[in-house]
Amino acid sequence: MNFSLVFENTNDELPFMVVNNKEVFRLFLEQIDSRNQNSFSFEDGTYRLIDKNIANLHWAISKTNEVLYDLINVSFAQPTDLVEYLDQKFLNNIHSDWVFSHRNSINIDEYRFNGDLQKSKLGCQLHELYPDNIRVIQTAPALEKLGYLYPFHEVNLGVHRLESSFSKIEFLADDKWEVFDNLHIDSMITNNDIVNFSFGYTYVGRQFYNKFRFFDTDLEYPDNFNYEQLELAFQVSLSRPETIPFSKEAREWADKKGIALVAEQIPIANLVDIDKNLFEYRKIIYRNSKNKNRARIITT
Repeated sequence: MNFSLVFENTNDELPFMVVNNKEVFRLFLEQIDSRNQNSFSFEDGTYRLIDKNIANLHWAISKTNEVLYDLINVSFAQPTDLVEYLDQKFLNNIHSDWVFSHRNSINIDEYRFNGDLQKSKLGCQLHELYPDNIRVIQTAPALEKLGYLYPFHEVNLGVHRLESSFSKIEFLADDKWEVFDNLHIDSMITNNDIVNFSFGYTYVGRQFYNKFRFFDTDLEYPDNFNYEQLELAFQVSLSRPETIPFSKEAREWADKKGIALVAEQIPIANLVDIDKNLFEYRKIIYRNSKNKNRARIITT
């Protein structure tokens, strides 16, 4: 079973293939159609978070580059179009360059007497900041002395923040809280897999797996929520799909208690060819969240 999220105004599509819980998904489709709720908005703040993380990474690279090339003859790449920051190949390249930039050695005296004015200026600054018995230093300590360590570290952290911006994006109908009974509670599959479309945990209460993780070992407290009801909402992730089984310990605990393990999601579908189309999918999320375009679920 295939379906797409189709965005208004742009007609951009995110194509999915159902991999689990087809009957739960069919029930969801019936409910949104019967309630005339097949129109979903981004959770507030989706665009702001992505845009902030792009801006912060751009600033960190720009600020570090003010001194990095003169210091180690290397500078970090900067795209002219900020949307290019959403390209994972670009992020991987920046991260690699950042890691290897730590390995450069800087001879303070060689820089002091360098024919390049900027290098000589940096050498003189470092000479004033270090004792005479320290003449060779690494990139990070030099940047710390020069007042650039914070933006340098932010290059690394900025890459990871931007990547994580797409790990969980909620879409919700106007009447999200009009919950409905999950008729497939006894046959549904739940697990810890990473999938691209799921019914995630936003309702109050703990699933059984959550209780295992947080030491309600004897199920002493009755605050269970195991997806007996579902909301008019879903989560999209642009992470790489992975199969993640329950641990041996969790399964043994559930067997001892005579319960079925229920994870913190109901996995539904994966994006088609996400490994080939990640950049395009990120751009679709970015531009449609920016313009607050709503999306419909269209089955194919």
